[in-house]
Amino acid sequence: MESSIRRLDSNLEVPEEAADVEVIDLDFHVNPLEEELRPYVEDDRALDRLSTEFGMWPMPDKWDAAYAISEGTEGLFTQGRAEYAEDVREACEKFSIDMPIVNAGLNMLPQQHHPVLKNAVLEAGNSYMLDHFVDEGMPTALSIAKWDIDHALKELDRWGDEDNVVAAYSWFDPRRPWGIEEFDPVFEKLESLGLPLLLHGSLAFWPQHSYVGDEMLTWTEVLGFDWPMHGMVNTVNMIMRGVFDRYPDLNVVFQEAGHWWLPFARYRMDEFYEMHPEDIQITPRKFEDEEHYLNRPPSEYLRDNIYVCTQPFALPRRAGEAKSMLDTSMARDTFMYSSDWPHQTLDPPTWFFTSRAFTDDEELRDNILHQNARDILRL
Repeated sequence: MESSIRRLDSNLEVPEEAADVEVIDLDFHVNPLEEELRPYVEDDRALDRLSTEFGMWPMPDKWDAAYAISEGTEGLFTQGRAEYAEDVREACEKFSIDMPIVNAGLNMLPQQHHPVLKNAVLEAGNSYMLDHFVDEGMPTALSIAKWDIDHALKELDRWGDEDNVVAAYSWFDPRRPWGIEEFDPVFEKLESLGLPLLLHGSLAFWPQHSYVGDEMLTWTEVLGFDWPMHGMVNTVNMIMRGVFDRYPDLNVVFQEAGHWWLPFARYRMDEFYEMHPEDIQITPRKFEDEEHYLNRPPSEYLRDNIYVCTQPFALPRRAGEAKSMLDTSMARDTFMYSSDWPHQTLDPPTWFFTSRAFTDDEELRDNILHQNARDILRL
């Protein structure tokens, strides 16, 4: 697949050097209007119930980003709104993004209550993306339901072999971590299709409807640290329950889960596993497969099967410190660039052309900007 975006250097909002390097963006949100999705709902019963509140029903939330930024809005569309492929191409010109991996941006679905309606909205979003992005030659991650395994498999059967579908997109949270055996049919299907699993943070974070959340009063606590904790917990759960021993070709990408926790997980997993490995044999997959231990040290799965997106990068300003953190995080093998367009938290690829950590190590820069993505996406 060739790069989807033709860059116009005069419009760049990043250093000019970025125009000479391929940039693949792992988290680029499309936001179709609800009236455009409604015609794609196939079941009349679901459509009847979605006629007034399409997909995102009002729920009592404890936090809103509106309290944390001066504009008084959540900043979800600070950079604009992309409804069609041409909107994406125009947006990418500014930031020297060659290949955005677009998704439908339905990230509030996991916290909604009715699975039938959630499935109807998810299907509509995928059908819309097939018509307006996949058929337009744009690499796309289509969604699968975490809450309904049969529906996820049905959707993978519907579009899993489509050209320009490069990944499956779902969500992570702590309530049903991805290491549980219930997801094995999904992992098997993804392996057979050669599709990685992209997991995005959902708004169903654990404090939202718990007593813990009562005392979390700032957006920094909620979004800055809640999602990274969930990403780490899901990662460790998948590794220690033997997901990657059973599905060694499965690649999982965490979006908006942070990344500087990798050194902590890397060394702590190995340390604890070396001290106390005997309970591995009674985890369900290992017990069923009559295996006593993991096939490799836990940190090797972290390097080989887990990837993390960079946005927001939070890169230390001092080059030496940044390089050290990148090395211990195995960034050369695990990091992937993402912008999070069009949100207020947009992270252009500026860092890669201004920090000595990258200007002195072009291989590291290129791995993060495109090579790691090319290694696992079905391009």
